[in-house]
Amino acid sequence: MQSTSQNPWQEHFQFALAMAEIAENMSTQAQKCDFEKRQKNDNTWVTQADLEIESAIRKRILKEWPNTAILGEEEGGSELKDDDVLRWVLDPIDGTFSFVHGLPFYSCLIALCKGLKPVVGIASLPGINVRMSAFAGGGAFINGAPFYKSKFQGASQIELFSTADHHRFRMAQLVDAHQKLMNPALKSRVYCDALGYYLLLKGNIRAFVDPKVEVWDVAPFHCILKEAGFAIHSWNRPDSGLCKGTSVAYALSEGVPLNCADVLECLV
Repeated sequence: MQSTSQNPWQEHFQFALAMAEIAENMSTQAQKCDFEKRQKNDNTWVTQADLEIESAIRKRILKEWPNTAILGEEEGGSELKDDDVLRWVLDPIDGTFSFVHGLPFYSCLIALCKGLKPVVGIASLPGINVRMSAFAGGGAFINGAPFYKSKFQGASQIELFSTADHHRFRMAQLVDAHQKLMNPALKSRVYCDALGYYLLLKGNIRAFVDPKVEVWDVAPFHCILKEAGFAIHSWNRPDSGLCKGTSVAYALSEGVPLNCADVLECLV
């Protein structure tokens, strides 16, 4: 991990951690209540907690930096562009399907981007007491401790890789890719959303494939994974940065994909 004493993003990182704590506490409290929920036009869920958390974070950001641009899943805002503008990107509750059903695998996602480059990323899984975080040049952390790759990373006994559920492949019209990935020899499991990235970091799986992402779904991970020494990009586009579409993440060894060539072949 590099020294953070002169890092220009450390102040924003500390601020993002405070915002993450607000989101974590609000989502945990909401799970204990009979919160309002409804389905959007695309049949995904939104809850009272989603709206209240994003509103609370926006207010804190604008109090600290009144002219800062914000893009959020629920309230929209300033679209990402290839420029030098700083924008906060918010997904107050990702994995709302899990949240609505009382499952602990939802997450709270916060990122700060300079143009299209995420320079701060926080991804919390409050239901299982996990917080992944990073800032550009400052390294990655899990629950505040510096991240170090697992000794199992790339080991032959790590056979599993993870995907999002089949419904998302159908929504993205990528059924053929899903059928290739479901080859029994590849040994896939569905550990989706932030949980998939966490298991990848911990060395439990060898790749995570998501067929349908918005920028707020993956913005924090474009900082966290890269600071941790992993790759994340659009399918078939290793040079792609943060964008809407598809996403694949995996470990690297000296810049080369580690123990996942058969998975990547399915995405051609």
